Amino acid sequence: MAIDINLTKKQSIAWKLLFDDKTNEILYGGSAGAGKSWLGCLWIVTLCLKYEGIRCLIGRTVLQQLKLTTLNTLFETLQAMGLKASEHYTYNGQSNVITFFNKSEIILKDLAYQPSDPNYDSLGGLELSAVFVDEAAQIPQLAYNILKSRIRFKLNEFKLMPKILMTCNPGQVWLKKVFYLPYISETLEENRAFVPALPLDNPHLPASYIEMLKSLPPSQRRRLLEGDWNYEMEADNLFDFDDISLAIFKVAPKPDEKKYISLDVARFGSDRSVACVWVGLTVVEVLVYSKLSAVELSSEIRNLIAKYGVHPKNVIVDADGVGGPVSDILRGTDFVNNSKALHNQNFFNLKSQCYVKLSELFKEGKISINVLDTSLVDDLTQELLAVKLKDVDKDNKVQVGSKDDMKKVLGKSPDISDALMMRMYYEIKNLKATGRYSMAYV
Repeated sequence: MAIDINLTKKQSIAWKLLFDDKTNEILYGGSAGAGKSWLGCLWIVTLCLKYEGIRCLIGRTVLQQLKLTTLNTLFETLQAMGLKASEHYTYNGQSNVITFFNKSEIILKDLAYQPSDPNYDSLGGLELSAVFVDEAAQIPQLAYNILKSRIRFKLNEFKLMPKILMTCNPGQVWLKKVFYLPYISETLEENRAFVPALPLDNPHLPASYIEMLKSLPPSQRRRLLEGDWNYEMEADNLFDFDDISLAIFKVAPKPDEKKYISLDVARFGSDRSVACVWVGLTVVEVLVYSKLSAVELSSEIRNLIAKYGVHPKNVIVDADGVGGPVSDILRGTDFVNNSKALHNQNFFNLKSQCYVKLSELFKEGKISINVLDTSLVDDLTQELLAVKLKDVDKDNKVQVGSKDDMKKVLGKSPDISDALMMRMYYEIKNLKATGRYSMAYV
């Protein structure tokens, strides 16, 4: 069951900290592609094999995301170590527990904040031997503090130190204050350690991945390629990466909230048609349709309306161009991008007004994207980061770049972000002059 670890230089530094006798809390943080998740899985499995009957936890904000990402890395690690299912370990997909032949366990746990459990009482009954939190920037500091307090199981028996390993990419979150800034100022507490990680530290990454990171917008290139915690959003960017990241599974929707469907339409073209299903301000499903006629697409949306019980007036359709026939069939609410802004607010058009409103709600933490398909979430993130204000240095009406402007940046149409943006029509229409850019009834 031996494995040739073959760690990179930065991974080796983190590995030594994970087995020393003075460090309790380690943040392995930096840019994308540095092998952070793999290191965490390797550490946890190594502990479970070495110490009989211990109990470890691997956590992430959302359990389903953990299963789609970190769990796959864990299975790859087990395979690389020569461990076989049934023979060396069993995985219970209902209890979310991996049990080894020596009775050691790995518990898979979601750590997102839930209004129904504001104090994380669900963690209170756990007794753990070690904790690994993947993508820790997405969890609240309260969850981190409570997890630390639960690391006490069989420590005396095996003379173990309580340790928690966290991985993350740079972000304007609590980890920067607790770990990064003290590390830079050389005031980091002795029981804590920060290990910066860069993709270039990982010799196993394909060159194409590095080139992809180099092609990102400047602020995201600094963040994900250069590992820069002090990156700043460009002045004309409307959305910030951290605001988007923190919106992923932020809250569960309330059953009594109104339901909506926002639909960006494309017919028999290179662009996709995208429908977003909302419960309140929570996106619960994103569906992508390719090359459907107006009648076919309308039929699909009618099925969604029936499935979720959406009132037709709460279905908003991009009525520009090819979207017109779909809007006519569904008899919902028309959205015309270049129509006049509502309430005479100081926007160039309705589209600009709705994108600014969407940005404000992201910043206020009121939007939640509860979508399991990580590729769709990644697409949405890149699309929102491509939304830019035009002529920010001029005293004009507030305007965002056109769809063609975004296509030049993305190499494709911003279908998902446009579908999200249209939902803001309902947030604005019944309000009088709201928002910092408003100039009402002038």
